[in-house]
Order: sequence, then C-alpha cells, then structure tokens
Amino acid sequence: MKEPKYLFNHLKKLEKFKNDNKTAIITDIDGTISKIVPTPMEATVSQDMKNTIKKLLDKYPLTGVVTGRSIENAFDMLKIKDLIYIGNHGLEYIKNGEIHIDSAVKKYIPLIKELAREIKTKLKDKDCILFQDKGLSFTVHYRLCNDAEEIRKIALDIISKLEESKQLKVAEGRKVIEIRPPIGHDKGTIIEKLILENDIKKIVYLGDDITDADAFFKLNKLNKKNEVKSVNIVVSSKETPDFVKENADFYVKSVAEIKKFFEWLTDN
Repeated sequence: MKEPKYLFNHLKKLEKFKNDNKTAIITDIDGTISKIVPTPMEATVSQDMKNTIKKLLDKYPLTGVVTGRSIENAFDMLKIKDLIYIGNHGLEYIKNGEIHIDSAVKKYIPLIKELAREIKTKLKDKDCILFQDKGLSFTVHYRLCNDAEEIRKIALDIISKLEESKQLKVAEGRKVIEIRPPIGHDKGTIIEKLILENDIKKIVYLGDDITDADAFFKLNKLNKKNEVKSVNIVVSSKETPDFVKENADFYVKSVAEIKKFFEWLTDN
C-alpha cells in the first residue's frame, strides 16, 4: 500500500502552491476543519479556524468547502460570505449568491423521501441511530451505537431490500450510510468542473473520508495528464480506510494540524 507522507516533514514540496493567488484551496468540513463528534448537530467550526480561512481567502480567492452537508447547513457553520460552497457531495453549489441544483437530480427527491420514511419505520427500534434529511439526500448515522458494525450490517440489509433503493445510490462514510440520487456529481467530478470553469492550474484538496477519495482520485488523474498541479492531504485516523490514504500525497493527524497548515499557507 502506498503510504502518504507526514505533511510537516515535506512543506518545501508545497512551496510552489504558496503565495500564488491562482492556487485553489478546497477542503471538506467534518473531520477536516471541524472535529468528528457524536452527532452532526454538535459539529462546529471554531472561530480561530474561521478567521484562518478568511485569511486564506485574502491570498487565495478561490477557496471553498466541499461537504456532504447541505449548502444551507455548511453556510450556517461557517458564515463566510465569499467562500465557495459545494454541498451534498457536489449535488448543489452556490454561484453568484444563488443555490444551483442539477435539474436531473430533482426528480429523485420524492423517491429519496419515500425511502427515508421506510428506513425510519424499519429502524425505529434502534434508539442509537440518528437520521438526517439533507434535502437532496438522506443519511443514517450509527456512531452512537455500541455495536456499530452490527447496526451497520442490519441497516444496509434493510435498505437493500427496499424497492426504492434499487433506483438510488447507497454510499458509506465514517459511521454513516447515505442515500443519494444515482446521477449528478460526486466530490471528484464537481472538483473537475470547478477546475475547468475557473481555469485552475494549481489546487490543494483536504479531506478525511471515503467521499474525499473521489476528489483525491480525480485530482491524481488530472495531475498525471498535466491538466492541473494538485496535492491531496488527508486527516488520518483509525477510521480512515486504506484506499483513502493510498490516494493522498500527505497526511496530518488532526483538525488542529489543518489549521497549522492554513497558517503556513498565509504566512509570508
């Protein structure tokens, strides 16, 4: 397995991305600029982190977040006006102050809501499970369950037997199962769209989870084709799958180290 290198032992290799207002800085939220907590409602982005991101925007105008959360939820967490916001793993984004959603995605919303109702009914006896309606997708959180792996298997088995699930995409993340439309963007394709639309030549991407591997993989591919210079940074933990690490160039150990890296990016 290819192991990423510890970022702070190799900062010189990132000098070409620093102090360049054509460099894009794109980050995930949960587990990257916000600590992983028992429930999604408890997650916060510290004021220190927000202030550091604002400094990033001063030097790197194309700075943004790509998250599994809804656009509204992401904005409420950060409240940074000029930041690029991409929500629901790329299914929606803010452009010129307006939320844009792929029209092909919208027809699946009623189906997702119907499946969500059935999942809630089937799993209503599992008090440790939390359900999150994100508008364009639906998430089952089982982090609070003592027997998390067993609950995961039960939930996936129930979902697989529901007729609606055959028409939708079922994906997993850190102690979550997500129901999404079978079309539209993932973090990789939305990053590629961002690169093409903004003529990005350099990009730093930061993430920690399975869906971030889509972005890592896409950027590695574009890098090899010399279409963009990129660097992938993973916040590594015991929950980070090996294939996510394999597609990262460097790793850090915590959200605090992401903030430290951002400070290095803004340091003259």
